[in-house]
Amino acid sequence: MPNVIEVPVSSTALLVLMLAFAAVVGPPAVSSVKCWWSIRLRRWSRGLRDVRARLVARVRETLRHFLDGGGGR
Repeated sequence: MPNVIEVPVSSTALLVLMLAFAAVVGPPAVSSVKCWWSIRLRRWSRGLRDVRARLVARVRETLRHFLDGGGGR
């Protein structure tokens, strides 16, 4: 059986350590997650904008072809 060293820590000291850890680690973690999501949303919106532009161009071309009487009937 391994030797285990137990160190008694009061709950107040543990709370202070947890708050200090959260204050040091929290902001960079939140910042990196926000940055990652911002990049993702920018890519998705760019992709949606491209799809919308292609769809509008195709509908415009089809409508122009229809209004010019190029139905072939």
